[in-house]
Amino acid sequence: MQTSLIIESNGSGKEKLEALLSQGYTVVSITANHGKSYNDFLIILEKKD
Repeated sequence: MQTSLIIESNGSGKEKLEALLSQGYTVVSITANHGKSYNDFLIILEKKD
């Protein structure tokens, strides 16, 4: 099963990432989105059934 989330430059989304990792998900992809005043990251996670 896969899911995704965005970590914003202000740290928003970090708690959700930590919760998913504690549930057994692993990170399979990180994509940076560099804007003029922000750096966001799209993170794709996967959990083996």
